[in-house]
Amino acid sequence: MLRGRARIGLGGSVVHVAAGDVLLFHPGQDHVLLEGSPDLDLFVTALRPELAARGSHALTRVASSGCHLPEPALERLEQRLSGLASVADHAAVEHQLLSLFVEVAERLTMNHVLSRRALQEICSHPQTSGAALASRLGVHPSVLSRRFREDLGLTFVDYRAHQRTMAFVRLVDTGSSLTSAALEAGFGSYAQCHRVISKALGCRPQRYFAGERRRIDAARFEAPPAAGPGAAG
Repeated sequence: MLRGRARIGLGGSVVHVAAGDVLLFHPGQDHVLLEGSPDLDLFVTALRPELAARGSHALTRVASSGCHLPEPALERLEQRLSGLASVADHAAVEHQLLSLFVEVAERLTMNHVLSRRALQEICSHPQTSGAALASRLGVHPSVLSRRFREDLGLTFVDYRAHQRTMAFVRLVDTGSSLTSAALEAGFGSYAQCHRVISKALGCRPQRYFAGERRRIDAARFEAPPAAGPGAAG
């Protein structure tokens, strides 16, 4: 963030950020801008799943708790991001964005080893169940879920459901049928997909793609009212 202050909802917690602060959100991790000062000025960048996968080793290591950049580093980052607006080569823009993500990731605090390995497994083997992953890591599923929640603000099961939901929407957008998209996204059946999507979006998949999408997406990403004095943060 370049200037100002803000409160950002991150899973079940609230993060306070100021000028020079950097946060990284993993795919499927809930986040929303709750409140910003009048002078708020920030850059928001995102990587497509395919591009993020190329830097997954570095990106899965880090936590969303962020870091603070000193003024010289912040100025260099602003210059590089601003300069991307004049780059016409799409591949060059993606290469520079990935490079920036990886560079900034080196400054961020690291997730616990269980969360790091879980994120790496999700990137490499999206079909892996939480129980199978916990067994592979030599811990009880509840331990993995608790550590994952502490680092990312949501359980491993919820994170994987969010990942599959995003994959399902992308696949339908590119022409797949609802059933084919559900299976390719990692759901065991369309019935399971229907339950998860209906819970995540608040309506059946058919309704979402048949005309409810704009209204639902607007409602999902609308910031809730700011908490009053004394609220947990």
